[in-house]
Amino acid sequence: MATRIISAAVGVVITLLVLFLHNTIVFPIALGIIAAILIFEYLRANDLLRYRLSAGGALLLAFGLPILSDLSRGYISRFRTMLCVVCVVCILLDYIRHQTKMAQKSFSALIAGIVLIVLPISTIILLNNRHEQHALALLLLGLGGAWIADSGAYFVGSSMGKHKLCPSISPHKTVEGFIGGIFFNIVYFVLFALIYNAICRKNNVSFAIDPFSSVIVAMVCAVLGTIGDLTASVMKRQLEIKDFGKLMPGHGGLLDRFDSVLLVLPFFYAYVESNEFFNIVTR
Repeated sequence: MATRIISAAVGVVITLLVLFLHNTIVFPIALGIIAAILIFEYLRANDLLRYRLSAGGALLLAFGLPILSDLSRGYISRFRTMLCVVCVVCILLDYIRHQTKMAQKSFSALIAGIVLIVLPISTIILLNNRHEQHALALLLLGLGGAWIADSGAYFVGSSMGKHKLCPSISPHKTVEGFIGGIFFNIVYFVLFALIYNAICRKNNVSFAIDPFSSVIVAMVCAVLGTIGDLTASVMKRQLEIKDFGKLMPGHGGLLDRFDSVLLVLPFFYAYVESNEFFNIVTR
């Protein structure tokens, strides 16, 4: 338990440092490194690193896409699509080259890694660029929507969990923990909305977060985070591994911490884009 808490605390500090540099070049580079580590752990777990051309293309895309997405207003952003094409071509060439060795499931796993890992991480950049003045608030809510629920579920489940949620997939997850995760998420979102709205009013900023919508978003984020976590658990069981890596003692690899984020972020960004969650108000 102590190792897990210390590891989590270090991760939180690093995350906050990166977030507070969200308006600098450090931010997309850090996301590129994170995405590259995530895809590396995924490829290693699925025994796909042996296909060097495909692995190289996927790693290049993972590192480069967040950076190119951050430069979306410049000429260099035109290379985003080209980078995606290069990555897919690398995978296709490997599929043709290793036609007798690379099974169709390996080919599908490579494509799935790009869709489920690389693209969602790049969504963080889109969220950051959504509203320059309030980008940090968006990032804290989007990431918190996954990690607060996960932490809440862990502590509630550990202290009072009795009914197994999905015993055949994740024996430690409980119904009580799942409900606790939703509750913690709601509290986090509502408190964040109330405090941030008060700060905006104090500074005469025409911006507000709808507290009622916060409850709905918090609940959906908690559910999606659990689905992402259970999906990763199914994959690990089928691959017969405990964790995707050992980068974070007590937690496993980086992918073990980001499995819930990968579903929550695209949803949160899409919801923000719908202009239902953040209400612009005229004062």
